[in-house]
Amino acid sequence: MRIALLIILALTCATANPQSVSNMSLLGTKHEFFSGGTPTGWYYAACWGYVAGGREYAIIGHYAGTTVYDITDAPNIVNKGTVPGPGSFYNYREMKTYSHYLYIVSEGGAGVQIVDLQYLPDSIHFVRNYTFSGYTRSHTISQDGRYLYCNGGNYNNGGVFILDLLDPENPVKRGQWGTRYVHDCFIKNDTIYAAAISAGYLVLLDARNKDSIKFIREFTYPGAVTHNAWTSDDRSILVTTDEGGSNHAKLWDISDISNQVQLSEIVPYDNASMVHNAYIKGDSLYLAHYRAGVVVYNIQNPASPVEVGHYDTYPGVNSTAYQGCWNIYPFFPSGKIIASDIATGLYVLRLGGTTSVGSGADVAENFSLSQNYPNPFNPLTVITYHVPKTSRVKLTVTDALGRNVATLVDEVQSKGSYSAEFNAGSIPSGTYFYTIQAGDFTSTKKMALVK
Repeated sequence: MRIALLIILALTCATANPQSVSNMSLLGTKHEFFSGGTPTGWYYAACWGYVAGGREYAIIGHYAGTTVYDITDAPNIVNKGTVPGPGSFYNYREMKTYSHYLYIVSEGGAGVQIVDLQYLPDSIHFVRNYTFSGYTRSHTISQDGRYLYCNGGNYNNGGVFILDLLDPENPVKRGQWGTRYVHDCFIKNDTIYAAAISAGYLVLLDARNKDSIKFIREFTYPGAVTHNAWTSDDRSILVTTDEGGSNHAKLWDISDISNQVQLSEIVPYDNASMVHNAYIKGDSLYLAHYRAGVVVYNIQNPASPVEVGHYDTYPGVNSTAYQGCWNIYPFFPSGKIIASDIATGLYVLRLGGTTSVGSGADVAENFSLSQNYPNPFNPLTVITYHVPKTSRVKLTVTDALGRNVATLVDEVQSKGSYSAEFNAGSIPSGTYFYTIQAGDFTSTKKMALVK
């Protein structure tokens, strides 16, 4: 009787809390138990990506340090090395890359850990810990060009300061801003979008002079607990996330930098999960929700985002509590998406099928062709386009002499948003053109292959 009761309870729990997946597939996963560190139930922290030599790598922080995985063959993820690092009570760790170097920060200390990745795919090489008088830790780290932006540490009132990587192994401290505590920041065209979480502000800073960061303006909003921010490529659309307060992501029109306008507030499919990090890539918004996992939206119309897929990395009860998905990285040329789950480790995911990126039907009101991403590229890039009505669609690639290189799409497609992947592995570097023909609509854009 007791065994039967246990089986019934197990089945009931499994039915009550199923893992939710929509239009996303799992390519691979990795969950390792490392020696050392401070395992407190918060086993994993942030993740980031790195590409070199035609191979893709996932970098993930955990209670014992930071590990680099080769995910090129996602079903067979390979550990390429671990850099030990100090833990904090919840094993916080974040990282960014520049050139062939990896930079890691932790609230546990050690300043900025510098790791040389040039020896991949064989191994990684720890270089040094960078600190200076009064500075030993950061909460987050951001990167733009040859500059690192360290946030939320034990220096400069927890504000942001800049490290110059002219010599990547020997950073030089430049300017700083510390009027408010900065939890995280995003940099675009020398503008810093700083998330002042404790004060509930999004702060805009001018970083054109790397030795003197200037205040531009700041704004708040009801229930603001601003955790991170990101913008579209043209800086007209801003996303903010609230780790607390509403627990939601918000999209803003900031085309007038002096007057933000809220366009939408995004509530995830589970109606409860707290959002953590957000990234915009082209017309797509990628969100890491603690217990709703990875959620992707089409934001061609940012006033009316349309969910195009999700993958719940945490199969427990969805709630506003912590744990679950910490971060995502959607910028791999192959279209892979990685996610780090606090309890269950690394996930390698893909959205939709070969060409479809989701329904997007409600937002594709006109034919359009987006710039390929990434650009320049080697050897993979993704081309996104929108079809407002059922049409015969042909998407081709030609070289500078007009010769056909590839036909990516040639079929009837219904109203919606689509993407096609172009693999240029067999052709030489140079300028190429891609053209869409759909009904009476024709558009051509240029892209650069750099090998």
